Parts: sequence; C-alpha cells; structure tokens
Amino acid sequence: MKINWNSKYFTIAVYSTISVIVSAVAIMLIFNFEKVSEKLTFFTTVATPLIIGVFCAYLLNPLMMKLENGLFGKWAGSDSAKVRGRARGFSLTLTMVLVLAALLLMILLVIPQLVTNIIAIFNNMDSYIATVRGFIEKISGDYPQIAEFLGNPLDDFSKFITGIWNQYSNELLGFAGNVANGVWAVIDTLKNVFIGLTLSVYLLAKKEMFVGQSKKLVFAFVKADRAQRFLGVCREASKKFLGSIVGKIIEAFIVAMFVFIGCTIMRMPYAPLIAVIMFVFNLIPFIGPFIGCIPCCLLLLLSENPINALWFAIFEMILQTLDGNVIAPWILGDSTGLPAVWILISIIIGGGLFGMLGMLLGVPVCAVIYMLFKDFVESKLRKRKLPQHTDQYVGSVDYITADYVYDESETEPSPEPVITAKLPFREMVRRKRVEISKKHRERDKDIFSKRK
Repeated sequence: MKINWNSKYFTIAVYSTISVIVSAVAIMLIFNFEKVSEKLTFFTTVATPLIIGVFCAYLLNPLMMKLENGLFGKWAGSDSAKVRGRARGFSLTLTMVLVLAALLLMILLVIPQLVTNIIAIFNNMDSYIATVRGFIEKISGDYPQIAEFLGNPLDDFSKFITGIWNQYSNELLGFAGNVANGVWAVIDTLKNVFIGLTLSVYLLAKKEMFVGQSKKLVFAFVKADRAQRFLGVCREASKKFLGSIVGKIIEAFIVAMFVFIGCTIMRMPYAPLIAVIMFVFNLIPFIGPFIGCIPCCLLLLLSENPINALWFAIFEMILQTLDGNVIAPWILGDSTGLPAVWILISIIIGGGLFGMLGMLLGVPVCAVIYMLFKDFVESKLRKRKLPQHTDQYVGSVDYITADYVYDESETEPSPEPVITAKLPFREMVRRKRVEISKKHRERDKDIFSKRK
C-alpha cells in the first residue's frame, strides 16, 4: 500500500519531534548537572593530550613547511615520493628539536631561579622585617608629629607581625600544601604536553592524508556548493587565527629579548626569569605586559637594590611604547581586524571563563567570530540590496525605505590609503612563498604533459 506523504505536515512533525527531544535532553542536563559536569571533567582530562596534540600540530605546521620549502626545498620539489618524504622527515625532526630545545631552555631558566627566589625570600624574611622596622623608626624620629598622630607605629608593627603569624600559621602550612599540589599539576601538564607533542609528530607527518579525510567527510554529508563555502570560511578563519597566534608569539619573543638585554645592561638580578615572565604575559594583548610587570617589580623590590624596581618600571613603559608603535605593527599589522574595544572585551570574557588560557586565545577566537559574523551580516545586506559599509549607516538612515535599492555606483567611503613602498616582512615572505608554489605547479604541469 502506498502512503501519501504530506510534506507540510511531515515537516511540522519532524520539527515537533526534534523540539521535544531537545527539551527532554535540556531538562535531563539541568536536573543532573553535577553528574554531567563530572563526566565532562573526566572527558576533558582524557581528551587534553589529544587537544594539545592537534593544537601543537596546527601551530608547528608553518615552521615545518618553512623548513621543508626553504632548507629542503630541492627535495620537497622532487618527482620522487621517497625524496619528498625525506624532506618531510628532516624538516619535522628539525622542528621538534627546536621546540624541545626551547621548552628545555625555558624550564632550565625558570625553575631553578624560581626555587632559589622562594627559598631566599623565606631565608631573608627577618632582614625584610628589620628593614621595614628601621624605616618606621627613621620616620618616627624625623617626624614625631606622624608618630604622635599614629600612636606608636613600631609597637603596632610588632603586634601586626605577631598577629599575622598567630592567625595565619595554619594558612601558611596550607599554602605549602598548595605549592606541592601546584608542582604536581605542573608535572601532569608537562606529561600531557609530551604526549601531545608525540601525537603532533604523527599528525604533521601525514597531514595531507588527515586534511584530505576531513574534506572527504565534509563533501560526503554537505552539498558541493555549501561544502566549498564552508571550506573557504575555514581557510580564512584558520589564516586569521594562525596569523594572530604566530605573530603574537614572535612579537612576545622579541620583547622578551629586549627585556633580557636591558636587564643585563642595567645589571639587574633575575634577568632570565624576568624575560620569561614578560614573554608569557606579552602574549596577552593590551593588559598582559602591565600584569607581567607586577611580579617582576616585586622580585626586584626583594633584591639587594630595591631601586631596580623603579628603573625596570620606567624601562618597561619605554619598551611597551616602542612595542605598540613599531614592533607590533611591523610584525602583526592588522592581523586581528578587531576594534580595540572588542579586544578588551574578549580578554575580559576569556580570562573570566578560562583563566590564563582564555586570555591568550580570547582575541584570536573573537577575531574569527567577528569575521564570520561580519561576513554573515554583509551577505544578508547584499541579498537585500542594501549598503554593506558601516560608514553608510552613521547618522540618519531615513533614506533606507521599503523600496530602496542600493546602487553599486553610489559613492563609496574612500578606503584607507595602502602604503606600498614598504611591505611588512611577513607579507614579503607570503608573496615569495606564493611565487615559489606557482613555479612548482607550472613545473608539475610540464612534467605531467611530457609524460602524456
């Protein structure tokens, strides 16, 4: 028996069923939130090495391809698959050696100095207290009016120190336990990073196969035109995200080198540790350098010459001015395409939700979302035959009526002047790579035609 399907009612039934299922799942998640959160935590713990591996492969791919097309370019352009595999193997090995050397160097610079500084702070606590006590005695002797107004600040200071020890001795012991837990967490993180790097080796070695499988999956479930649009959006988003991350890492490294050189010239202690701290915090746009300046100044305040903290703060202000006006525009350009207010909002939201990692990745993620939403809005305006430039919506929009049709010949806002005399270094490298890839494609076409 043939069933006469009514497409209208069938569509309504499908949507109703989906709505009921989604509502039931939402209610179940709400009433079993603790169990669901435990499962998600377990899943996140298990998936962390996999996520780190994919992310490391994604970040290390440009370095590997630069080595493969540059240092081993003759092998990479060979007709023999064996020779091309040799180029991939050597470039991948050299990439991993450089990354492991950088991680090892950072650990050797940070961990010993950090342990030494913590031990020195506890060993010199009496001298710090004596210094503060002497400062209070000097102030009380030079300005008896202040001592009379404040009572006896020296006795108050002694009571303050004694009260802190009596009240917070248990908390200090708890702090020691937290330090031990923190050390274990660092060891666990290093284990996940090592597993992730191992996984990234396999991903980078066969990256063409994995990318091809992903595209195959997209075309299997999505129509060809939508698949092409989706892949195009992914390419643009990946270019913006990767450009922002890699450019920020290079910029932070250059700033850290300037910090190390400046601290060495000014003969400040802890120069390697301060450089590493500033490198990490310079990865956070806008507020990162100022946050990183605080622990560095505290370290210098506890040194033999506390005036170094003031000189470092002045040096950091000068360096950040140089970074914001010269280094960052030279390396990054306008890689994010985000207005300043959205950069600040993305840092606040990312830091509030995911801590330090959210502050590091909040800006590139927000840049990708901003790009996708902007493209979506402009495509909607284009279909409705309305102007797409924001400048045309500033002020009165009474001219946009129901029967208004935007004419492409109308005056467009003049674009910003493009300076072509000097190209950024990254743009020059990109154009050179495009020229090389074109030459390789033309050579492959010639070889293929000759074989025919």
